[in-house]
Amino acid sequence: MAYIKRISDNELQRKLEASGALLIRGAKACGKTESAKQFAKSILKADIDSQVPLLMETAPHRLLFGDTPRLIDEWQEQHIFA
Repeated sequence: MAYIKRISDNELQRKLEASGALLIRGAKACGKTESAKQFAKSILKADIDSQVPLLMETAPHRLLFGDTPRLIDEWQEQHIFA
């Protein structure tokens, strides 16, 4: 299925260029991940990748390794910043 451009995409692009990092919050299943994928050069799926909990304990900086911008999806599932 083709991506349908959202009104928020222009704002996401502008803010990403200005800051280099974004936190996208919103209601469940409203398209946050799909919008973020349009800008991401690499993706870490924190809720699926079995190495995430181990890396959080031993070398959290390695979670940022990857082409940028890097999408860290479902980070709240792993409490990365807790």
